[in-house]
Amino acid sequence: MEFVPTDRGVPTREASTANLLIDSADRVGFSGGVTATNSAADFSITKNQSILNGFFTRLAVTEVVLDWCIPNVAPEFGNVSLEYVVGSQSYTSPPLAAGHYTIARILSDLTAVLNAQAISESLPLTWSVSGDVPTNGQATLNAVSSPPGTTVIFIGNNLQAQLNIQKQVAGNFFPIGCPALLPYTYLDFICDQLTYNQDLKDETTNLVGRNTLYRWVLAWDGPSPVDTLGYPIFQGYEPFRTRRYLAFPKQIRWEPNQPIGQMLFQVIGSDGEIIPVAAVEGNFEWNMCLQVSEV
Repeated sequence: MEFVPTDRGVPTREASTANLLIDSADRVGFSGGVTATNSAADFSITKNQSILNGFFTRLAVTEVVLDWCIPNVAPEFGNVSLEYVVGSQSYTSPPLAAGHYTIARILSDLTAVLNAQAISESLPLTWSVSGDVPTNGQATLNAVSSPPGTTVIFIGNNLQAQLNIQKQVAGNFFPIGCPALLPYTYLDFICDQLTYNQDLKDETTNLVGRNTLYRWVLAWDGPSPVDTLGYPIFQGYEPFRTRRYLAFPKQIRWEPNQPIGQMLFQVIGSDGEIIPVAAVEGNFEWNMCLQVSEV
């Protein structure tokens, strides 16, 4: 019998991986406070030596942790007051205090300030909220006039749009449709120093296109809890700290002879702008883990 040697395998080594760990609290000059150039939404990381010295060919975000305590109602977002017309006279409701509001809470506080304004301005109106989602499908903001006949018309602004206050029906009764009391619906994490190498560029339907590390959509992974009126409590109505692990992250190609040095990070809201410092004020921090790999 002729001996036929078997093929020998070629020894291989699994590709090496490493973590690039980012903490917004490590930003330059961080001392527990926030200034115009020291915000977790717009900061740089600089070290005396390179942060990573190449020898890898790709990187990808695998984990993001968001520590969010930014109020969803604040002067910076232009959603603290309603504007309306009674007869031929225009009014702006007294501003609400900046804070974290569910739909039930903001409607309760709005009726309080609107009734106080009606008394101070001698308006023949009594404001109230009736109905709820489970029973009526929606709640209604009511402005009952005494004597009847006084007409109220809302002037469109940010708060009316977010509350989705609809046109009056059968008098001064304003249905609250499907409200979303959020200044941002998503956050884009940007670092051009990490994405400029990618050949396949990101695109968006937004007028301003950017290469992103990660887009955080302000939405729970499961069903939203509900408030006392039955409206969903969306992510961002209340403070939260949440971790998201990306099983299939975006892969960014990297030239292995290029080190990573200074990095500038920005967090862009769904309005296309960096989250304003006045809104951040220590209410926003984040962590990110990027995995770098030889292949």
